[in-house]
Amino acid sequence: MEGPRSMARTPVFRRPDRLRRPCGPVALLAAAVLALTTGLAAATPARAATAPSVITISPTTTGTSLTQASAGLSFEASDLALPGFAGGDLVSYLDTISPSSVLRIGGNTVDETFWTSTGAAAPSWAIATITPADLTALAGLARASGWKVILGVNLKEYNPAAAANEAQYAQAALGSSLQAIEIGNEPNLYSQYESDPSQYLTDFAAYVAAIEQAAPGVPIEGTDVSGEPDGSFQQAFVSAQKALAAPQVNELTSHYYPLASTSCGGSPTIAQLLGPTVRDNEESDADEAVAAAAPLGVPAVIDEGNSVVCEGQEGVSNVFASALWEIDDQLVTARQGVAGDYMHGTVVQCDTAKPLFMYYTPLCAPTAADAAAGDLAAQPEYYGLAALRDVDAGAFLNLSNPVWADVRAYAVQHANGTMTVVLDDVDDPSTTGPTTVQLDLGAAYGWASQVNLSASGGLTATSGITLGGQAVSADGALAAPNPDGFDVGGDTVTVTVPAGSAEILTFSSAAAENTTLVGALSGKCLSVTGGSTAPGAAADIYTCNGSGSENWTLSSDGAIVGGLSGDCLQVAGGSTADYAGVDIEPCTGAADQQWTVTPAGTIEGVQSGLCLSVLGAATANDATADLYACNGSGSESWSQQPAA
Repeated sequence: MEGPRSMARTPVFRRPDRLRRPCGPVALLAAAVLALTTGLAAATPARAATAPSVITISPTTTGTSLTQASAGLSFEASDLALPGFAGGDLVSYLDTISPSSVLRIGGNTVDETFWTSTGAAAPSWAIATITPADLTALAGLARASGWKVILGVNLKEYNPAAAANEAQYAQAALGSSLQAIEIGNEPNLYSQYESDPSQYLTDFAAYVAAIEQAAPGVPIEGTDVSGEPDGSFQQAFVSAQKALAAPQVNELTSHYYPLASTSCGGSPTIAQLLGPTVRDNEESDADEAVAAAAPLGVPAVIDEGNSVVCEGQEGVSNVFASALWEIDDQLVTARQGVAGDYMHGTVVQCDTAKPLFMYYTPLCAPTAADAAAGDLAAQPEYYGLAALRDVDAGAFLNLSNPVWADVRAYAVQHANGTMTVVLDDVDDPSTTGPTTVQLDLGAAYGWASQVNLSASGGLTATSGITLGGQAVSADGALAAPNPDGFDVGGDTVTVTVPAGSAEILTFSSAAAENTTLVGALSGKCLSVTGGSTAPGAAADIYTCNGSGSENWTLSSDGAIVGGLSGDCLQVAGGSTADYAGVDIEPCTGAADQQWTVTPAGTIEGVQSGLCLSVLGAATANDATADLYACNGSGSESWSQQPAA
């Protein structure tokens, strides 16, 4: 937790209907078809029709990477003393973000917690007591989750011997799960160091000596400075460390919050949080952190941060906008070379008193009983962290993005040859329509899967948030996304991103994708009449039931192959006319068996240029599939769900 003393720089102070056919329903505009697949309102005003802007992705890397440990979490030291902290479902929430990242225990309360291994009574300044039993429980959480731990020790209440004793117990309990010991929190704001910064260097050295004697080999990090990561306080520390035979720290740490809450003199808004000034400042802060750490040859880590300093701002930090901000913040920070960006939060009951509750927390407990048991609930920002797992680890690629103020774009190359592109549209869907961009991919790909992060209530939503069609469950689990997919067949693709949502696109040269095809109008699955496997059997729609006749393989060569029959979806008689029937036939590679799955969710016949539809726009079971001129109607829109 950060209080008024932790106030970071703010952007203000830093640099800058027509009928489909006579018996059919009203056809929807193309934007509405997209809205059907993403859950956004169809009434969203569209942008003026212009040629799409081109985002050009280079095959060259930036030299930086997104790793499994890039996105971590930070908690108050006082949380460690809560009975449910390590014993509840936090482990599941950690696993949903990453199989192996970093859990930092620190914040302002690191200097308000009392450590004892002997049962000594807490002094009057302490708000919580930490014991060896708490460290044992923390170690169990670390082992179960695969996450490492940064453990803060009290510096403000000067006691090197107590800190060394705590480090000794931490080393014994956590072993290799102990990433580092953090000495104090934001020491540049301590009154004794504001007047005499050199005293910090003396006190830090005393703590290091005591810790090394009590727990040899325990890593130590510093300085956890607030504000500018390359300010005079940090630079003095770096100079002192550089003068040693080897640095005493394994990483150089700092904190960053782009905006200030009203309780700290700010007036933050969603527009500011998602605006270009905050984004510019985050990029600059990351660059400065990396540059400050470079002389020591250690990584730069922002081990505490979030959207709005001083416990966040209601209506800004605790709404869906924070999830879109989170994705962008994590990706720009990692792309600039910062090794970790840990979001601060708590496990106390939601919407209770500050400062122990923060509006920006990714997690909190719905009730007091839940808090005691450690049963947590995902808050909107958490979804931005969870989305990074769908991006996956890899090397950042250089790209040029002329519409970055509206759509933040990142490209990550993976070791298996696939590439993930993130398109984060930070515009307000209540006032702005979708953005269409052309992606120049830098290489040829055959197939793309598409995972969407959206909220039914727009940027101010606190519920109705889904990632790949899934919501985080009450125990912290997040089911695998239900990705859509589409043919690429080259090195360019045009994608439309709804305002106030993010698209995660993974491009591959994979030969096939197993899926079911669900009609947007009917909600039913493309199937084969009667489950037949005979050549010439007609394709139809039927209530989705997981049967083999509803399972299709979308091949990158354009074929759609029935999972039960092994035959290909084909236009009956090779017709190219409206209302032509669709059936299954042995796969021959003929043009009337070739289909293009588009990002908008239509399936177009290569030979005819017409769209796969349902005769008469019917929605009843056994309604037959046909071809019809592509017009954006719901009966021509198909979403993809995992095959049973």
